[in-house]
Amino acid sequence: MASMAATGNSDITRGRERATGSSIVIAGDRAQSRSAAHRHSKRVRLLKIALPLTAVATTVLAAMNILGNAGVGPTLPPIEIPKIVADNLKMHNPHYQGFNADGGHYWVKAETAQQDLKTLTAVHLEHITGELTDAKKQKTNLVAARGLFDNKSNILELFDSIDVTGDGGLNAKLTRATVRTKENIITSDQPSTITMGAGQITSNQLTIRQKTKEYTFLDNVRTHMQPKKTAPAPSDSGQAQAALPFGNSNEPVDVAANRLDIDDVKKTAIYSGQVVATQAGATMTAPEMTVTYEGAVAPAGKASAKSTTESSDSSDTKVKLIVARESVALKQPNGEMATSRTATFDTVANKAVLEGDVILTQGDDRRAVGDRVDYDQAAQTMVLTGPVVVTEGANVLKGRRLVYNRATQKMQLSAPANIMGSATAGRITAHFVKPSSKSAANQSSDEETSEDGIPFGAAFKTDANAPYDVVADRLDVDDNAKTAVFTGGVSAVQGNVTMHSQEMTAFYTGSAGMGSTGDDSSSAAPAALTHLTAKKKVVVSAKDGQTATGDWAEVDVKKNLTTMGGSVVLTQGKNIVHGTKLVIDMNTGEATIKTEPPKSNGPMVSSSDSDGDGNGEIFKAERPSAVFYPGQLKKSKIQADGWQVRTSP
Repeated sequence: MASMAATGNSDITRGRERATGSSIVIAGDRAQSRSAAHRHSKRVRLLKIALPLTAVATTVLAAMNILGNAGVGPTLPPIEIPKIVADNLKMHNPHYQGFNADGGHYWVKAETAQQDLKTLTAVHLEHITGELTDAKKQKTNLVAARGLFDNKSNILELFDSIDVTGDGGLNAKLTRATVRTKENIITSDQPSTITMGAGQITSNQLTIRQKTKEYTFLDNVRTHMQPKKTAPAPSDSGQAQAALPFGNSNEPVDVAANRLDIDDVKKTAIYSGQVVATQAGATMTAPEMTVTYEGAVAPAGKASAKSTTESSDSSDTKVKLIVARESVALKQPNGEMATSRTATFDTVANKAVLEGDVILTQGDDRRAVGDRVDYDQAAQTMVLTGPVVVTEGANVLKGRRLVYNRATQKMQLSAPANIMGSATAGRITAHFVKPSSKSAANQSSDEETSEDGIPFGAAFKTDANAPYDVVADRLDVDDNAKTAVFTGGVSAVQGNVTMHSQEMTAFYTGSAGMGSTGDDSSSAAPAALTHLTAKKKVVVSAKDGQTATGDWAEVDVKKNLTTMGGSVVLTQGKNIVHGTKLVIDMNTGEATIKTEPPKSNGPMVSSSDSDGDGNGEIFKAERPSAVFYPGQLKKSKIQADGWQVRTSP
């Protein structure tokens, strides 16, 4: 026993002395240690085999995978990794809402919503409805098939079948839109259709600022403005409708432009960039056009109950004023044209004003220019002012103020004071060109010269084709009667002959009007003179000093023949002849004076009014008389039968 204890002590303590008080270790304790040592040895042997085998297997698998990817050898089946499917995170009837700093708020609802796992702040929405309310409680309603809401930036992207309606602004059909919910701003870069109270607008891009009621449309903008239907006034005939070149309050307006800016607070719509507006067949082009309207632009139907009550009829919206600027051009269906720097159309008063370098054209040969033209549909008048110049073919009229009435086809040309900065009245001028014709020298030989006449020399000879130049205070043209009446110190010159009177009437064929009543005015022939009549102190004079005076005068333009009547006095130098009729053949220049016998033994009543009192004169028939100076009649052939002739040395 002592020996076993000692051995055990020696094996366990390895020569160390056992501490005092320690237990005695018996031989059975070493069996447990040997068992642990045996298990450790077994694991070591196993690992010596397993580790190399594992390394070999890993190498083989790696080689097989590489060869499999290269298409060599068998491939390993893919390892399925569990995924989180978005459909499993679908929400039903989600609701998002927020408040703005100015007191407005918004909410967005959808039938379903799915969280975007890539962008955790984005949510995909299906079947969306929403409402934006500004600080003034004006609402904008949204409907869309689908969308994407970023709850961090509060931006809502809408797609497909988008409807946007507003209490104070619009009814929009969009295919794509971006809604900045906090700013209450809607933008779209896709074609859109907007319906407002004043009409419909289409464009490729738009921006809606509901807070400020501002709308911007870009690229291929098209608008259709439908006026409120009103009962036609008695004067609303076809002629009255044509009195305005544009801006008729009862006709719709279509406008094409590159850009449109609407301010529903200021009630203005500004078109810019190649503006083309059409109405009732008339077309206006300009770089910029501003439309001022009244009423609400919101359509009835989807507005709020309060808004619908206050404005039950969206057609109350109507255009008040149209202003076009910078190189305005107007074209009428009948071919009439008008150009100016600016054009203003008052659709309420049915008036229009064109200003700055105004040019009115009609067909190829009619043209009127001035500084300003005023159209009045009620009066059916056109008033052209400034240095007015009217041309019809080779005929030219000049003055300061031209008034034309479409209904009566009457025109007045004058030169009053306070136009063109003048403090005094001016004069109007007319230049009439005769159609070219052969000389008619022998057309009046038998009838117009008689045995009891006294022929004078060729002082009144002039070119039959020479134009007439007339100066007067005023010209009144009646295109229905084909007359042009000159009044106030009238002077008419043709070649070497001048005629003075207080009133002269020109008769013509063709048309002298500056407008039409619906027919194609471009086909109307220009005015061509046929004859002239003059009255009230008529004086005809030649360049050599020969002069004839009378109560009236008539000029046959075709024959180039002038006839004077009444109390006629022919003066040639000191020679004076009195008679009742003077015939001047301006082809030959010969003037023949005679006295026609009275129709009765009583006083002869003259139809003339030489003193201008409105009454004819009564005079007794007397023998005609003449005073000749033989020295001045050497070249004259005198037929004195029936004349009382007194000669002077």
